[in-house]
Amino acid sequence: MNLNELNGCELVSLANIIAISLSQSLTSDELAVLSGFFNIIGDSLAALSISNSNSPNCST
Repeated sequence: MNLNELNGCELVSLANIIAISLSQSLTSDELAVLSGFFNIIGDSLAALSISNSNSPNCST
């Protein structure tokens, strides 16, 4: 599946399905840790996309 081919509603639906599936057997504390972890991943991806667009010869 190519995420670039999904429209906004489909992308949000997929994210919700994944979140619900992951949360099924987790405690509130575990959900908080996982949420923080995914926020870090998102922030890192955003920073890498900015750095890669400003420096096309940069290898990561």
